[in-house]
Amino acid sequence: MKKPAITIDNLTKQYYLEKPRTLKKWFRTMFAPFERFTVLKNLSLTVDKGEFVLITGPNGSGKTTLLKLIAGITEPDRGKIITYGKIVPLIELGAGFNYELTGKENIITNAAILGISKQTLKKIIPKIINYSGIKNFIEVPLKRYSTGMLSRLAFSIAVYSDPDIILIDEIFAVGDEGFRKKSIKYLKQSQQQGRTIILTSHFSELIEIKPDRVIHLTSHL
Repeated sequence: MKKPAITIDNLTKQYYLEKPRTLKKWFRTMFAPFERFTVLKNLSLTVDKGEFVLITGPNGSGKTTLLKLIAGITEPDRGKIITYGKIVPLIELGAGFNYELTGKENIITNAAILGISKQTLKKIIPKIINYSGIKNFIEVPLKRYSTGMLSRLAFSIAVYSDPDIILIDEIFAVGDEGFRKKSIKYLKQSQQQGRTIILTSHFSELIEIKPDRVIHLTSHL
């Protein structure tokens, strides 16, 4: 019998957008200057343990919002989300990084956030650095990193954090072809090892991973 990794029940998320106003319209809208925008509405979904789900949809359809809700980065307006296991989100490039610290220092701080013990960290730091391919820059502050280098570092930390659930949002849009292929290979291995993967991407080579399910979100714009 399959066990759930993520259960989403009747999920709704709204944002508030400021209305464009001329001086004339300002008086009409002074008590209601914002309008509500529903990005996800009454969404119910169960993702089984070890399932790989690819989420597609146009800009504004709620792909990134859904991942943020699952990761607990933002809260729903209605409904609930239950997750089972350790989540590693790769959603906003550089999120959780301190750009004044070096690459190695950021590995250490991120490991602490992810609950990795100091004993384990000593063993995996060389592996993370080697996997990232940025050994020559690991003592350089992140503010001098390119987006591709940030992507490499973030993904490499995730690889060695032993996650149960991996959330990835368009991270393959940056970085070189070689590292992208290495990352896709890791996702294939994770799928075989029973990790749960939810991913959004437009890259055609991701078809090679053969997702268990594709969910298409429609835009409310």
